[in-house]
Amino acid sequence: MKIWERAGDFRSERASPIAWMAAIARNRALDEVRRKSPVSIEDHPEIQDFPSGDETGLAAVMRGEDSKRLADCLARLEADRRQMVVLAYCEGLSREEELATKYDQPVNTIKTWLRRSLAQLKGCLSS
Repeated sequence: MKIWERAGDFRSERASPIAWMAAIARNRALDEVRRKSPVSIEDHPEIQDFPSGDETGLAAVMRGEDSKRLADCLARLEADRRQMVVLAYCEGLSREEELATKYDQPVNTIKTWLRRSLAQLKGCLSS
């Protein structure tokens, strides 16, 4: 529809018809991507809640063969960052209330520390 609506804007001296149409399609696709915000697991702490009787994610991983690698990678984190990751992703503490209060830091700082720690873990585990 955009191409049809903008047909009057086409200038043959500036571009070929196919290049002009591709530019419209590309710009429309970029607008759609930008309109949707990326989803982060950190933005949805409710999906990390485990029923009290069920095994936690950490316990399941630690039973598996990758537990040594995970333990080694966690050990490479600074002590407070390691504790923060475990508290957030294994114990279910929230960034907004519990972690920000415990570490006496703004929520955005906690979010940044967690993101960087997870990136460091990911790099360690993938190597």
